[in-house]
Amino acid sequence: MNYVSYGSRRIAYRVRIGKRAKTAAISIHPNAQVVISIPPFVTEGGVRDLVRKKARWIFSKQAYFKNRARLFPKKELVSGEEILFLGRRYRLKIKKIETQEGPLATERIGRRILVTVPQSLEERKRAIRDALVVWFIPQAETIIQQRVAHYSELLGLNPKQVIVKNQERRWGSCSKSGVVRINWKIIMAPISIVDYVVVHELCHLRITNHSQAFWKLVSSVLPDYELRRNWLKQNTPALRV
Repeated sequence: MNYVSYGSRRIAYRVRIGKRAKTAAISIHPNAQVVISIPPFVTEGGVRDLVRKKARWIFSKQAYFKNRARLFPKKELVSGEEILFLGRRYRLKIKKIETQEGPLATERIGRRILVTVPQSLEERKRAIRDALVVWFIPQAETIIQQRVAHYSELLGLNPKQVIVKNQERRWGSCSKSGVVRINWKIIMAPISIVDYVVVHELCHLRITNHSQAFWKLVSSVLPDYELRRNWLKQNTPALRV
């Protein structure tokens, strides 16, 4: 880890050298870590100068992520905690039973999501999360495929394939070959937001960029897409288990 002093404060940062990088770039991770990506020819002194130059921007981004962490704390995955499904809040219930196998089951009962786990299970938090993911993905596949079929007909578009999977940094993507990929976690958002992500990616089958023509196509079926897009930006941290 490297450090630069700025006034009474100190900025810790990590350097990543990219052989194909042409310019230096700063990224702030959700844990407030600072990463500087540089081409091989940038010197250590050049990196320090860049960090000092961007110090106030770095502090503002770190403050943003720290505030976001306070508003949207990580899930502890214990009974009573809230779990989102299609925008509705469900209470997590952990049921422990005497068995050596597990996690055994996850099911939605009324306004609760029940996860049954062995009493003696080690690394219980990870196992509970895995059980929730195993339950969520088929729900997401069914609903997303239905929404894709609906909006494909409206738009007159036909994706080659629709894949529901985990994507760390994206809600969706569309390949040149016509394969649409949707992040399963979007199923935690209201159906209007699921629709926005589906329509966004379907429209990329026709227009690969984010030009005015692209957004006009999106608005042809979702006139309020900007409200939906803003909701997703503001609530992304809540859509996780």
